[in-house]
Amino acid sequence: MDEREVEMDERQAREEIQLIRTMVEKTRQATAESGALFIVWGVLCTLALLGNYILDALKLYRWIWANWVGMSVIGLIITIVYSIRRGRRDSVQTYAQIAARHLYFACGLGFLLVGLLFPASGVYSYEAIPALISAVFGILFFVLGGIFAWPFLKGIGLGWWAGAAGLSFFPVGIRVPVYTGLFMVLFLLPAIVLRLKFRRERIPS
Repeated sequence: MDEREVEMDERQAREEIQLIRTMVEKTRQATAESGALFIVWGVLCTLALLGNYILDALKLYRWIWANWVGMSVIGLIITIVYSIRRGRRDSVQTYAQIAARHLYFACGLGFLLVGLLFPASGVYSYEAIPALISAVFGILFFVLGGIFAWPFLKGIGLGWWAGAAGLSFFPVGIRVPVYTGLFMVLFLLPAIVLRLKFRRERIPS
């Protein structure tokens, strides 16, 4: 092998290493994006749950529907604006980013269907919502764990599925409080961990 071939091989190796570094950084950005969106939705859902308790205590049941619709609309607008800005900023997207965004869209639509549209149209009673929402959360986190190759998120997904199964056995009157506890542990916690993981990896060693 002459010097010219050696030089070409070294240049190709450097380019491949740079490509790998770029892909890793893009995946980290996708992880950070997930954490940011989860925190936004976590805050909105916490406020909606609080509003749900207040309206229920005041026996203003007709406004509970508006409470959740309003939260969903605000969250959807924030998510769309955030995604558009990220898309303009990123000229190249990794498989993880593309797959995660498709997953968010699919599960977001699932939340709207099982949490709002189906019970409103009488497909099933409102008492079934916590268990069905938990099942969709299980899909979201388990698949996201596969995309990011992170067993922690897969475990969170399994936890949501176990919670969904458990909720079906709880009396109707305590399903929402139990679901609230699941949400705090299995949604807000992963959101915070995702953000901390990205920030830790951004700190130069």
